[in-house]
Amino acid sequence: MSYFEECLRLGEWLSEADRRALYRYLLESNKENYKAQANLLLENSSLNKRIANGEVIYTLQSNQVTYKARKIGSVEFSSEMRKMQLMGIQLIDTQRLRKFFAQSDVDVIQNFPLPGENQESEGGICVDTYPYYTLAYYANGGNRIKGIIKKLRTNDKDILTKLRTL
Repeated sequence: MSYFEECLRLGEWLSEADRRALYRYLLESNKENYKAQANLLLENSSLNKRIANGEVIYTLQSNQVTYKARKIGSVEFSSEMRKMQLMGIQLIDTQRLRKFFAQSDVDVIQNFPLPGENQESEGGICVDTYPYYTLAYYANGGNRIKGIIKKLRTNDKDILTKLRTL
């Protein structure tokens, strides 16, 4: 079993470093897929997809994209999990949506993993306060300069290598 497949089963048991590396891995490995999904969302104002044991619905209204998720087989979607304001320039919006999709995939994997050895808790939905694509994540909501420095010092190479290995 590859480390990526293991991540799909670990869910809430993934460490913060694993989730961050998973985000970077998904962003690079799904580049073309996310680009196609972004174009579909921009054209249709909605998009549904599945990852791990979760289903996601994206909605675009007034240049703001949001998403909700649920466990496959559940009746109701969660409340809005994240939102992002778009610029109205397709090239920029497509790049921003790729990051949004990668972040949402990590959020869904964390909350709705494939069945595995680890027992899922029956709590609510958990997402990081700040998405990985913002400097606010690295600065923990503080000074952006500190965020840039921390981002430059962050090293996910070992985990990324494990994810890239089949």
